Amino acid sequence: MSTIGIDASRANVKERTGVEWYAYHLIQELKTVIPADHRVVLYSREPLRDGLGTLPANWESRVLSWPFKLWTQVRLSWEMKKRPPDLLFVPAHTLPVILPKHSINTIHDVGFAARPEFYSPSERRQQTAATRRAVRRASRILTVSEFSKNELLRRFGAKPEKIEVTPLGYDAERFHRIEDRGELRRVLADYGFAQPYFLCVGRLESKKNLAGLLKAFRNFKTHRGAGDPVKLVLVGKRGLGYQAAMAEIALLPVAESVIELGYIAPEHMAHIYSGAVALLFPTWYEGFGLPVLEAWACGTPVIVSKAASLPEVCGSACQFVDPSNGETITNAMDQILTEQNMSVRLAALGSQRVGNFSWKKTAERTWATIENELQS
Repeated sequence: MSTIGIDASRANVKERTGVEWYAYHLIQELKTVIPADHRVVLYSREPLRDGLGTLPANWESRVLSWPFKLWTQVRLSWEMKKRPPDLLFVPAHTLPVILPKHSINTIHDVGFAARPEFYSPSERRQQTAATRRAVRRASRILTVSEFSKNELLRRFGAKPEKIEVTPLGYDAERFHRIEDRGELRRVLADYGFAQPYFLCVGRLESKKNLAGLLKAFRNFKTHRGAGDPVKLVLVGKRGLGYQAAMAEIALLPVAESVIELGYIAPEHMAHIYSGAVALLFPTWYEGFGLPVLEAWACGTPVIVSKAASLPEVCGSACQFVDPSNGETITNAMDQILTEQNMSVRLAALGSQRVGNFSWKKTAERTWATIENELQS
């Protein structure tokens, strides 16, 4: 019987965003995929929450309490020295200093190397060091798109035979079209706004092209004239570049049409997606783009950058824009709002394409990599 250790620390946070949701859903699906003749240990800093602690008979939770910083580098490393598993899988964080014989690390993207201007110096140093260490020391690397695989090959000299691509999935139970219009209006009213609105989901930061999006929305509103009811709803935590982007828009009359919700409870996100005219995702760089799948699952059209991994993920199911040309974003917004056929067509294409992705598929591919590594 092999023992597989999984770092569940990022999956176990209270407010999850993309990488944390990946770790959470992947662990939940691996519970149904990993055979009972293997032992699995979940390592976390705190007791497991939100269903993570509901474990199959061959799984166990091991809480590694640590009141200081550097839990991974110190406390998890000590565990690897004291009681090493046969294989350690780290889905959403850096590898510890001490590793068992086999180790697998997921690297979601290398935006810090491709677009360093969107990261602080300390973030660049930390992520560069972590990626170099993973490329050098991990037995295998998982990544979420062919684009990200090629970035690892080109920018970090990773060996292609060490990298496996495991695309992301989405939570089909949570993300679906809300057909009850009355329920939809009530949830939106609880958050203080109503239709019509465009939606942007993701960290509010320079990398996501927040400034470009706000300028495009300003031009969109200017073209439509006074009294136009369309709003822009922003969902996500604040990040680097937020203040500069919002300071510019705050001086303009259009500021009252920009609604910032911050982090939203997951149970309400399907309502917010379902009510939107379209998801706006004009990011500069993305390893995959999880909000695209979530919008598709809710029957919402998507306007997205023709950049990085997004053409690979989206195929022909999105309206592409140039993130460096705000006019293309403005025109796409106007077109999808006024041309009903376009909106219906993109929603249908997205609903069809999202069927290619699931957390079950992600878990099955991940398990295949773990099993192959254990047998090597």
